[in-house]
Amino acid sequence: MSLIISVEEAREILGSNADSMSDDEIINVIQTLDVLAVEALIKSREQMKADALALAELAYDIYRDKKANEQST
Repeated sequence: MSLIISVEEAREILGSNADSMSDDEIINVIQTLDVLAVEALIKSREQMKADALALAELAYDIYRDKKANEQST
């Protein structure tokens, strides 16, 4: 698995928190954050799909109600 950032870049971001960490530990942090980011994107995409479907259903309900009202008057 290739890293999204280098160990050196991660050390710069982490600052003094990374002083006591080995390169392998830094790699583990990078990989863990990458996995968490991918999972968050997947969940976000799923939520967007659900929201889009709910909005489409609402728009259709409004359209259907408007048509029903027009036909009854």
